[in-house]
Amino acid sequence: MLAEPQLLVALVLAHLLADFYFQPFTWVQQRNERHALALPLYLHAIIHGILAAAAMFLFSSTISIASIGIGAIVVAVSHFKIDVIKSYCKQNTMSFVVDQIAHIVVILGVFLYATNQWREAVGLLQQVGTSHLLVVLAYLAVLKPSSVIIKQLLSPWSDEVLANKMPSSHPNDPPTISTEAQQTLSLAGQRIGYLERVLMLTFVLLNQFSAIGFLIAAKSIFRFGDLTKHQDRKLTEYVLLGTFTSVAMTFAIGLACAAALGQLPIKS
Repeated sequence: MLAEPQLLVALVLAHLLADFYFQPFTWVQQRNERHALALPLYLHAIIHGILAAAAMFLFSSTISIASIGIGAIVVAVSHFKIDVIKSYCKQNTMSFVVDQIAHIVVILGVFLYATNQWREAVGLLQQVGTSHLLVVLAYLAVLKPSSVIIKQLLSPWSDEVLANKMPSSHPNDPPTISTEAQQTLSLAGQRIGYLERVLMLTFVLLNQFSAIGFLIAAKSIFRFGDLTKHQDRKLTEYVLLGTFTSVAMTFAIGLACAAALGQLPIKS
């Protein structure tokens, strides 16, 4: 266990305050437009440095003034450089996540430097065991691999259901997608599937099977209106196939992981 965990929490809290509460949206816009020439970016980096220094000064009695100064400078300069790099990237979820991970890694490095706990950190990494890796593997398995398998299993019916042909003005005109299909959000179904399987896997590992029933019921209620509106039996069957395939696959992965961990919720 690392010493002075309150300092690490305080540094992360300082980062959240500076990055999300003390940074107006106009500053973000100027950063994305002017990059390293944006004056608010310098102010933003200075705020990060000041809050990091305050956190180290207030929440630790063992760190020297020199270490506080060096840590604050590292936080400010690294934040400036990371944000400049981000300003040239496409502003999407991936760039946001990578940006935040980079900042947290710097904060963790400053914490370990200021408290001189490099060996303890290495010791914690060495304590990562098979059980931790199994859980990570299970969550990764219910994302991309599962979505690919589900797509392949449903592919014999996908074209028949999703690409509804509308009457064309000429026999040689290409088929068009229905208005309802055009109004769906891009990749929304995929993201919903990811969230659905992650939640179900979490409930399986926590042995909360009743929550899975609630999740499926909630999804069914929201989908009921669309299915009733379409009055399309093929679409209804397609949705049921996708839902139950996703549920079955997540159950299988979750129970396999629980069995490997010795936590299978089945009494012999």
